[in-house]
Amino acid sequence: MTFSEKLKNGKFIITAEVAPPRGTDWKSVIESIKPLKEKVDAFNVTDNQRSMVRMSSLAMSKLLLDSGFDPIFQITCRDRNRIALQSELLGAAALGIRNICLMTGDFTTLGDQPDAKPVFDIDSVQLIELAKKLESGKLLNGKEIKGSVEFTVGAVYNPFAGPKILQEWKLRKKVEAGAEFIQTQPVYDIRVAEEVNDLIEALGAVPIIGLLPVKSLKMANFMKKLNPTSVPDKLIEGLEKANDPAQYGWDYVIDIAHAIAEFGRGIHFMLVGKTSELAAFIDYLRNDSPYNHKF
Repeated sequence: MTFSEKLKNGKFIITAEVAPPRGTDWKSVIESIKPLKEKVDAFNVTDNQRSMVRMSSLAMSKLLLDSGFDPIFQITCRDRNRIALQSELLGAAALGIRNICLMTGDFTTLGDQPDAKPVFDIDSVQLIELAKKLESGKLLNGKEIKGSVEFTVGAVYNPFAGPKILQEWKLRKKVEAGAEFIQTQPVYDIRVAEEVNDLIEALGAVPIIGLLPVKSLKMANFMKKLNPTSVPDKLIEGLEKANDPAQYGWDYVIDIAHAIAEFGRGIHFMLVGKTSELAAFIDYLRNDSPYNHKF
């Protein structure tokens, strides 16, 4: 069953993040995720995340597809105008890439080439509308295209960015524009995870809650500095006391993952390094857990 079919059939979803290489050595990326093959439902291929140059997300998505993985092609508005965005999406459709996750993208000043000029010709809501326009057989300007276009459209939601009312308004606009699934930024509180899950489901999309293992106290403090409400004090305190902070951070998000599996629709593991451990956790959910009927 494909990622798209599982979404439509109400199955519990597990996705993970894949960063294209900073170069052309794509085979090592494929090798690193082999333990997750047929366990993770789809792999988000990031688009020059943190505004740093990597291999094209479209190229890496195709390489994953050819290697037997179900990719989610991420594409941002940061680097392309509406002409290039339409061109990329048509190319993805022609290559057989069906899953897409559409977002605005990090600002260029956050990356390692801060003098790069940002584009942001359209925003993420407009990009979703653009993708749906292509599915109707037309370009943004109304001209007809040849051949069919069919996507499973996703978007992102950050419950910790800016005024809550504005973030929820934008989330609503994304779902109304055609987003079928929503992947969130990392959540470290079960109560927040449940609230976000219920909000997205109530709007009519499939919620996939983001989890990012914290490897160190330094990493946690950096994240808390960016978004003060995103990292709870109990996580900071646990990392301070832990003999092995990286293991503590991993165990912490796995506990949250167990809770999400009880009430939610999906989990998105971000920047996962422990592929064998994640594979074992997924095996537990699908075979030995009391809620394996959801898979």
